[in-house]
Amino acid sequence: MKNVYIFSIAVIIAAFAACSPSEKRVELPAIIDKSQLKFSVTQNPSHDNVAYLNSETPNASPSWAFGTSFSTRVKDTVLLPFGGANVIKYGVISGGGFVQDSVKINVTKNDDEFFANPNWNLLTNGQAGKTWVLDMVNPMGFYGLDWGKGGSGDWSWEPDLASNSWIMPSRDYGEIKFDLNGNFNYTKISKDASGNASTCVGTFSYDFANKMINLNGCELLFGGDYHSAVANWNSVKVIRLTANEVVLGVIRTVDPCYLGFRFKPKP
Repeated sequence: MKNVYIFSIAVIIAAFAACSPSEKRVELPAIIDKSQLKFSVTQNPSHDNVAYLNSETPNASPSWAFGTSFSTRVKDTVLLPFGGANVIKYGVISGGGFVQDSVKINVTKNDDEFFANPNWNLLTNGQAGKTWVLDMVNPMGFYGLDWGKGGSGDWSWEPDLASNSWIMPSRDYGEIKFDLNGNFNYTKISKDASGNASTCVGTFSYDFANKMINLNGCELLFGGDYHSAVANWNSVKVIRLTANEVVLGVIRTVDPCYLGFRFKPKP
């Protein structure tokens, strides 16, 4: 009986071995050489912020990257909002993988239509940039989460520092700069109580409809000892913006409200 059992197992194993599929190898095509990429980027001669993209590489899916935008169309018309040198990256995906090339074009100036909203100029002064410092007369205020919308959450308190010295020590906390020189640039220079400075360079985006600025790479400059009271120093509410004042708010975690830091143009 034992010999019959062993023989049966051997037969089963042999049957499985006979039925197992043979190994198949699929050879992928070689990756396209960079010299084989065929594409063109041309500008509108009467409005050189507008560029025409055309992928001519056969049997490949194109990918374009320009500034903070991208496209996967074979032919596309795109707007380049910033003046100066603009790099257009072109790549293709084929059976062999991904390969990329780029071309640099020059744009005469920032696009007037793209930056037509007056808030751009109020905040940044365009390509030249605008530097803001804390206004130490009224450096900080408190605002309800429904500020400007009406209702019980639409309230504010803007104390002066002379009568409320507990808000923060009166000193130089540094500066922030917004500019549109080739990108949405944000620079923060922070100063400690001894005057030692540290610089952080990042970018920003501005949502006009919701009055929100998102800071990328650097947090908002502030005065006083409030850092631990706020979980997010990069998502910033624009509470007020004029040529001579900007109030930027972040949400306090406990007993939520906006802590609004008031800045004035640097003299």
